[in-house]
Amino acid sequence: MSHEEYQQIGALNYSGAKQILKSAAHYKAWLTAEQEDTAALKMGRLVHLASLQPDVFDKTVRVLPECDRRTKEGKAIYEAFTATLKATEECVKKDEMDEILAVAESAQVGIETIAKGFEAARLVEQTYTAKFGGVNIKGRPDLVLVKPDGAIVVDVKTTTDASPKAFAKDVANYKYHLQAAFYMQLTGATEFYIVAVEKTAPYAHAVYKLDEATIEAGRALMVSACAIYGDCNLYGTWPGYASTPQTLSLPKWALSDSVDA
Repeated sequence: MSHEEYQQIGALNYSGAKQILKSAAHYKAWLTAEQEDTAALKMGRLVHLASLQPDVFDKTVRVLPECDRRTKEGKAIYEAFTATLKATEECVKKDEMDEILAVAESAQVGIETIAKGFEAARLVEQTYTAKFGGVNIKGRPDLVLVKPDGAIVVDVKTTTDASPKAFAKDVANYKYHLQAAFYMQLTGATEFYIVAVEKTAPYAHAVYKLDEATIEAGRALMVSACAIYGDCNLYGTWPGYASTPQTLSLPKWALSDSVDA
């Protein structure tokens, strides 16, 4: 199933769940908004492709010629190159290609670290759908390793800092544990691994397995997101924040800062 076909499936996924946990109105706006392909998103997408489907990457990603398009000769070189491009192909600059391949190579080492030692079928970016909490859910895990005794999910994440302390903050901030809950529910996997790869030299990577407490926290978020999604679909309303006045308190770290001052 193509990514476009996947997008048409009417179901809640991890990205949507993050939005709906902020508010149903945010989810509805996100659902209809045009998703901009930023430089960071493009790099992440191509790193995933290069590390998980290198044969597809080689066939669909090309390096732009190094030429000065302000000159007549450079313009001719560029136009000759673009004339050969297929609709399924995209281009990157040479320095971008070097960076993508370096990150992808590091990610592949991490993936093989997880897969080493057992025979397993490798399912890359397959579409999964299921019912959970009375609603439809969906997902496209990066990689599912199907073993004789079960399955595990492997997800590749690019980051600025793959050290344990820093990446634990990424897990919390980006709700990767919510993603883990979705993918484990969809695939029946019993473990969730992340290959965290730094986007700059030396392109270091680390492999993390989310512990049971973290998975349970993600599952609790998933239950809440699916409940909100189900109620909103049932009643046809997608509210924002609470409309009644609420009491607001400073976070604990801010209270301690004010006392110190």
